[in-house]
Amino acid sequence: MHHTRLSLLACVTLLMSGCATIQEASNSLSCMLSHVGSAGDCGGPAQTGGSQAERFARLQAALNQETQQARQSQGRAVQAMRGLPAGQRAVAGPVKTAPIRITDGQSGGARSMTVFSSLSVEMPLAAKGRSEYTQAMDTLKGLANTLADNRGSSSIVVEQSDADVRAERVNTSTGTTYSQGGKPVTVIKRVDPALPAGLERYTIEAGEIRGKL
Repeated sequence: MHHTRLSLLACVTLLMSGCATIQEASNSLSCMLSHVGSAGDCGGPAQTGGSQAERFARLQAALNQETQQARQSQGRAVQAMRGLPAGQRAVAGPVKTAPIRITDGQSGGARSMTVFSSLSVEMPLAAKGRSEYTQAMDTLKGLANTLADNRGSSSIVVEQSDADVRAERVNTSTGTTYSQGGKPVTVIKRVDPALPAGLERYTIEAGEIRGKL
């Protein structure tokens, strides 16, 4: 491996080579994606072997679970603001996945796997300062932190209207914070000329799968 950090692809490498697979005693997604490789990582012995189809199936199941958890976080963020007046409610945007080709280190066979890529939520400026807005934002930040721990990094892309930026109604500062596991979460701000004034679009992006198979 060219990367010392244990990213999702490091997990994929270990999983596909048979070094470690899903822990039966505890199949926590973050544990599977971030802490494989030793017998005690997830509270049970690491399992090896199985057919190529079984290894691919276990990996895709974990990746599907990551996507499902992201969808649930988006739903909780929108639900948190559902009781506000119509102009102050969050609106869910698309949840995107992407294909990635994974090679089985044991057999040399390859398969296209579907991985979570990003999701977005539109947040009205009029709701800022409300507890419901804070709850929704905490949910989105929590997702970004979880993805950073799973993948090694994540990003929060905030798109703002040109009118709001020029009127200084929004914070345009960028920067990087760190998840509980010490992984970077980068905040990126962009102007979207097509975005109506009074809205910010938050897009949570999972870090790319990096490493050498």
